[in-house]
Amino acid sequence: MKLLTTLSEPRGEPESSGDPLAYLWALLSGLLLPILIVLAGLLAAVLDRGGLQETSIRLGTHLYLPLPQSFVGQDALVQLSELVAITFAIALLFCFAVWRHRRSADARAGRLVKALHGRLLDQSMRRAEIEGAAAQHVHAEALIGIHLPRIQSALSLWYRSIPRSVLIFVGCVVVALLVNVWLALLAVVSGVLVWQLYQKLHDSEQTELSRWEVPRTRKRMAELVGQAPLLARLQAQGLADQAFGSELEALYRRLDAEERRQGRTWPTLFLASSVAIAVLLLGLGVNLFDTDNGLSLPSALTLGLSLVGAVAAASRLSMLRTQLNASSDSNDAVYSYLRRGEESVPSEQRVGFAGLREGVEIRDLTLGGADGKPMLSHLSLKLGRGSFVSLLGTESVSTRSLTELLMGFGRAGEGEVLIDGIDLKEIHPQALARNVMWIDPAGPIWDGTILENLRGGVETFNNSDIVEALEAVDTYERLQRLPEGLNTFVSAGDTSLGVETTYAIGIARALLHKPPIVLAKEPPPPAEHIAEDPCLKALRHLVEAGTLVVILPKRLQTLRTSDRVVLFNGDRLVGEGRHAELLASSDLYRHLNYLLFNPYRHQQ
Repeated sequence: MKLLTTLSEPRGEPESSGDPLAYLWALLSGLLLPILIVLAGLLAAVLDRGGLQETSIRLGTHLYLPLPQSFVGQDALVQLSELVAITFAIALLFCFAVWRHRRSADARAGRLVKALHGRLLDQSMRRAEIEGAAAQHVHAEALIGIHLPRIQSALSLWYRSIPRSVLIFVGCVVVALLVNVWLALLAVVSGVLVWQLYQKLHDSEQTELSRWEVPRTRKRMAELVGQAPLLARLQAQGLADQAFGSELEALYRRLDAEERRQGRTWPTLFLASSVAIAVLLLGLGVNLFDTDNGLSLPSALTLGLSLVGAVAAASRLSMLRTQLNASSDSNDAVYSYLRRGEESVPSEQRVGFAGLREGVEIRDLTLGGADGKPMLSHLSLKLGRGSFVSLLGTESVSTRSLTELLMGFGRAGEGEVLIDGIDLKEIHPQALARNVMWIDPAGPIWDGTILENLRGGVETFNNSDIVEALEAVDTYERLQRLPEGLNTFVSAGDTSLGVETTYAIGIARALLHKPPIVLAKEPPPPAEHIAEDPCLKALRHLVEAGTLVVILPKRLQTLRTSDRVVLFNGDRLVGEGRHAELLASSDLYRHLNYLLFNPYRHQQ
């Protein structure tokens, strides 16, 4: 019963409703196979008897087929031709029904999981306000890369198997029981016993030992090979030889035990199958040689085909059971993600803000990560309007989490973030989107033309403004040399433009939109030395116009230009001031500058 409810949540989604014709194809593909088996028995009877003379043909103990008088009165070849034509037509209909049902099942599963992808995107926006944006990338990798494909495979198999495989199984079993109850039961019992024996041999305890112990032993031997030269320098090579030899003996003992087990498995299964087949053949022979009530060869063929059909359907249902078990955790993971995040304040209850009059104030803020470790601890900080602030720390997660907080992503465990005295949690997400802009080495670039990326949905910018912004970051000529110029189509993750160009497009976008707050992650410095960084100069221009620029620096020139550098050691604020001041007062700051910017550090 638990298996039947495994995928009940996705199957209850509005998108799970199927095409009404899909149910017709499922019924046809499920019921036509038993009919084809009976027709195959009838064809065998025509061939065995040289034609049919009676209006009622017996194909088993309880299976009688009525035939019209017009059919019985025909020549044997005509009877055979008509039956072959009817059987072939039904076989064609069966194949078409199976194909249409498969297509319908795949489309239904795909439509449902496609809708779940959209819901995940919407939910990530809500959960980002509580957990942070970076955490959503981690969740999305597992959900989209592993769990959703697994759910789609299981749903497709479910829709293909229910009710088609159930109908085939029931229909074939009914036909087999009508042919001969005792032989059908004997076949079912024999098949179940052989299957149970296979499961027992396949899932034995030694298999588990070999699955885990053999890789562990090999890993330990590799470690000993790596340690042996070091032990030789300590005149302890004999210890490594002894340990390696012990592990080697243990490895081959386990391998030998596994080989012996595998060597017994298939002969045992073959022997069990042979016994089951022998018993069935003897039972079939007894019925065939009983001239009064025994089976005929057509009846035996009908029984055999119906048992094969039942086994095939049971195999498909067993495959479905395995797939449902595998997708159970994926189903829980997806719907657990979709259900959480309800604790955020509804958007309609939040306020907006336009511009930045004073600045951002952070009061005694503590922010924890998904693993429970703090990313920021008891942080108090003021970021004034029209200032250029660099965030530098020993762990990038702390500085990045602070920029995400200012974008409205993540929920502090303690403390508060105020923008012009308004709690960040009370500000509408759309207001933040209009007033806070993020820039990183990827732009960010979305799918569209370069012009559309620069406009950002605002059509009021004229061409001269766009050209001026691109010239300010020294990238206009570079973009004009592209095949379509500013109308060149670009996409997220496209590396053809290069990091310097995509970053410059992000800066140019900020110059056009002039947001009150700019948060930027700087790319590493280019290989060639540049006397003056046009992107840095453009950011300084925004600061002079009243924008608060908070940057995660990767270039020494940026630190030197900053009005203020905020220094973190792990999750704690340990210093702030201008670049020269921190160099003079902080050993940690000098060390970070050496690690990040000293070109000769790798040669010492």
